[in-house]
Amino acid sequence: MDLPPTSTPLWERPSARYPPLAEDREADVVVVGAGIAGLTTAALLAEAGRDVVVLEARTVGSGTSGRTTAKASALQGTRYQQIAHVHGPDAAARYAQAQLDGLTWLAARAEAVPAARWERRPAVTYATTADGRRTVEEEAAAARSAGLAVEEADAGLPFPTTGAVWLADQGQFDPGPYLAALAAEVDGSPTGTVHEVTRVTGVHGSRSLRVATEHGSVRAGHVVVATLLPITDRGLFFARAAPMSSYLVALDVDAPPPTAMYLSADAPTRSLRTAPHDGREVLLVGGGGHDTGRGAPTLDRYAELAEWGAEHLGATGVVARWSAHDYVPADHLPWVGSASVLTPHVLIATGFEKWGMTMGTAAGLALTDRILRREGPSSAWIRTFDPRRLAPSGFLTAARLNAKVAGRLASDWVHPGADPAADGTGRRRRGGLVPVGEAEPDGGRVDVVCTHLGGVCEWNDGDRTWDCPLHGSRFDAEGAVVAAPAVRPLRRRGAPKHPI
Repeated sequence: MDLPPTSTPLWERPSARYPPLAEDREADVVVVGAGIAGLTTAALLAEAGRDVVVLEARTVGSGTSGRTTAKASALQGTRYQQIAHVHGPDAAARYAQAQLDGLTWLAARAEAVPAARWERRPAVTYATTADGRRTVEEEAAAARSAGLAVEEADAGLPFPTTGAVWLADQGQFDPGPYLAALAAEVDGSPTGTVHEVTRVTGVHGSRSLRVATEHGSVRAGHVVVATLLPITDRGLFFARAAPMSSYLVALDVDAPPPTAMYLSADAPTRSLRTAPHDGREVLLVGGGGHDTGRGAPTLDRYAELAEWGAEHLGATGVVARWSAHDYVPADHLPWVGSASVLTPHVLIATGFEKWGMTMGTAAGLALTDRILRREGPSSAWIRTFDPRRLAPSGFLTAARLNAKVAGRLASDWVHPGADPAADGTGRRRRGGLVPVGEAEPDGGRVDVVCTHLGGVCEWNDGDRTWDCPLHGSRFDAEGAVVAAPAVRPLRRRGAPKHPI
């Protein structure tokens, strides 16, 4: 099967409709990032009458929230046994309640947006091996202990499986129109404003905060940084999480596709769901995950998913392909709350580990309760996600992550050369003392040194981006920032150096 030439989500992508920030101003709250966590927070604050400004570097939903599988589920693969192992069963129960609270709020809002095409579907974690069956049984027990009404039953897939755990009444949708509706709700309120194409370059101060952008600044009492990984280094979250990339293909299939939302417990990971497209149902197959910036060539990963779909589900063609990008915290719980003890009014939401539809919504509920100083449903579980928590096993994992980062940093600077991809793109070599890259043969060159902390970026041939293997910053072929934590572009050869 031929792959589409570009990496473009199946989901509807809202076009830019909100003007960039044009002048300095003040607000009660600034929300940085127009994804699901940021827009949920902003919508709730606007409803409460707070003066809230949303600043988005590109356009609404252009980040991870618009490139997800858009499954909204409290059953999330094998998360509950993992959380219970590290933090205990009580933490797993609080995590489950947060997902259920997020799902309830999300479903009510999404059902009111017809274009979002909200559909109630069961979520299923399935196994294909004997070891996987044991994992599924353990997950069923952990999820049940956490308060979820799961059931064990046959997976109902058209290929052999060894067991499955089901959770009814979850959901799937198109995130594009949903995020666009949230943004319109914020900007249409008397106290809310959305600015697109306004990249935040820094957050300054501790109590009286100033959010600096390329076009001006906004002063506020609270700042919510919802940028996948915080663009501010307060809390050192980049050192406590692993950046992960994964891939999706939308496939035409001969037979009616399975209608539940599936995720495998065995490797290689496979994620399945349906989606309406041009009057028919297509099947989404996801997987191929790896550490961001360490998985070239990535185009092969799309091909592997398409081939798997043809072999197991009768796929006949690839309608679309795209990638998702997220962060896995060292101790496997998200961070929601104050970035650090020194900056209590700078709030963050990150580390959703590929489950941002429910957890990102729950984060918005919790951050709103925090800013408004009110008791809400989040009071029962928000302390579980305290960014300042200490987990011994998390320290050990973080130490291993940073040792790997240091090794990769040294290796790439000593030996920066890399052959181009099969299509001739992405050659990397030394240009004097600095590694440089050419996205196109004989094309313009950029210094492929990440502007966050100096990692040497790897060419991603599937998405045509330069990806940093240290902390997951991503840049397009010309060097413009695609994903945080970097806020400055790569330097083009022949162009002036970027100011520090």
